[in-house]
Amino acid sequence: MYTTSLKNKIWLGLCFGLVVGAVFLRLSTKYFSPWIPPPFLLGATILFLIASLILPFVWHSMEKQQGIKSSELKTRLEHRIIYAISLDLIMFGFHKIEGLQMIVPLGLLDTPFSTLSGETLVWAFFKYSYPFTVFIALLQILTAVLLLFSRTRLFGLILSVPMLVFITCLDIFYQMPMGPLTHGIILLLGVFYFLSQDSKRLINFIFQPLEGTKSLNVSNYYKNLYRASLFIWPLFFYFIYDYPNKHPQLTGKYQVQNLKIDHVSLKAKSPKDSVLTTVYMDLDDEVAFDFNDWRYRYIGTYFLNEKNDSITIRWRYPSDKLDHFKGKLIRANNKLILNGKMNGEILQMELNR
Repeated sequence: MYTTSLKNKIWLGLCFGLVVGAVFLRLSTKYFSPWIPPPFLLGATILFLIASLILPFVWHSMEKQQGIKSSELKTRLEHRIIYAISLDLIMFGFHKIEGLQMIVPLGLLDTPFSTLSGETLVWAFFKYSYPFTVFIALLQILTAVLLLFSRTRLFGLILSVPMLVFITCLDIFYQMPMGPLTHGIILLLGVFYFLSQDSKRLINFIFQPLEGTKSLNVSNYYKNLYRASLFIWPLFFYFIYDYPNKHPQLTGKYQVQNLKIDHVSLKAKSPKDSVLTTVYMDLDDEVAFDFNDWRYRYIGTYFLNEKNDSITIRWRYPSDKLDHFKGKLIRANNKLILNGKMNGEILQMELNR
């Protein structure tokens, strides 16, 4: 008679409750919330999870009394997990094709890039190319179909790992809401449950020599030197390359304060005032003067003499005919003081990060 340990039953019950519950909650909230209150759907999901956590102990007790077909129950629970993962992936795929995912308000797309949240940046990037979005959708649909057949299930599980890991990393590093992050981790947990059952075969398959590619007939010393060279070359290139961040202590975005033009103080009082408000000092000694609106700016290259703090800015946008800025960039008390002359006017300002 087939038996399994209580630990494995708990592991299966946890995966069953989390995966099936998460998929139910996501889809029911999206499609049924107009008729069924979301708190009721959340409550039903929590009750289902609690029942799934109790199930392993009831199962284990009945198995000892030989009152249950353990292998059949295990198979049914696993197939429900597989079906839930497949359903979730295929729905994600159709959501992308139908334009129900990666939604970014048009008004946000025309705002400055630096003002967008990580979540908006991700959706805007993927939404930009609809064919690419469809490609991702078809990959999710294909993975869902592969999971439903016993002969292709392992391939589907392996295919889903990089997909779900990539999505989870996006959720973490681009500060997505906790809901999508948790959902992605739960799906990944379900996939690893099935892969863990075949872990020995997978490890033996992955960590073996590649047939058709023979090993070099040299000593281990030269083999290790050959491998270590992968880390030596980056160091070599690092030391010979002229990195574009020539003044890292200056690189950044600065707010203009105490601006004076011809010794007269000026300050933007409304969004319509064309007054210098922001200065960007960037890689390759790029510099930009922002006049209270990202659409009105000068862009050029600065040349700094570290010995006497003299600075010259040559503009190329909106025209290379603009008068150069010539003056001094003084560093004092954790702030920059920029004084100079441009267009026949004397400019004085403080730059604060």
